[in-house]
Amino acid sequence: MKKPGFAGLICLILMIFLGCQKYDDSSERSAIPGNARLKRVLLYATTDSKEPVSIIKEYKYNESGKISKVTCPMYQDGVVSGLISYDLYEYDPSGRLSKIRGYNANLNMVSGFVNLKNYTYSYYANGRKEKEYIEYPLINSFEYSIYRYNNGRVVKIEKYGITEEMESYTINEYDPYGKLVKETSFDKNHVSYTYTLNSYSNGLLVRSDIYSGKNMDHQREIKMTYDENNNLIILESNELKLYSSAMSYVDKYQYFDK
Repeated sequence: MKKPGFAGLICLILMIFLGCQKYDDSSERSAIPGNARLKRVLLYATTDSKEPVSIIKEYKYNESGKISKVTCPMYQDGVVSGLISYDLYEYDPSGRLSKIRGYNANLNMVSGFVNLKNYTYSYYANGRKEKEYIEYPLINSFEYSIYRYNNGRVVKIEKYGITEEMESYTINEYDPYGKLVKETSFDKNHVSYTYTLNSYSNGLLVRSDIYSGKNMDHQREIKMTYDENNNLIILESNELKLYSSAMSYVDKYQYFDK
């Protein structure tokens, strides 16, 4: 598996040192196709569990209906007892997401939180996302991704580190209907180190299988379940290899009533 870049490694160390929960955001890779407004994401031990392990994220919206704040509550014995982290969302005059400011709990700060990570977005003239810039204020470091398109689809994502040299890139492949069916990541020497195969049913992404390592072993499977309105309600991520550093988990999605 690909080792984290310098900025990512330092950020991880800081998050552990500061006592902040790091959550695997792989679930965010699948778009929620339904029209319901997402309220919260809950973590469960299994799909049959009655009580959640924790609240992963809670969403708040502005007057325009766009996400304004995402919080990660501290959840103990079924009760919210504090706040682990929160993200503030900003938009440009055209209504496009322009920045996300991430804050994590830190008792050494007067406010109780420290600005650990920021995302800034820029766009091409046609409105498509051009660049995602990630800043780590505490260590004065950064990394960023550049998005390349063909026929209106993202076909390549280039990742750069603080040296301004491309460290890796991802190639996207689509089926004749425009569905993203394969994502292959390469290192700077053009050697692939992981790929994902996506499966669809009735136009909805229902499964992603991740292969990685020297032998491209089947490392992870992600299954998605939707309600009758095509809103994602369950995401199951299962680790298939004992040596994996990640853990299996089940996310359940709740929505605001219309």
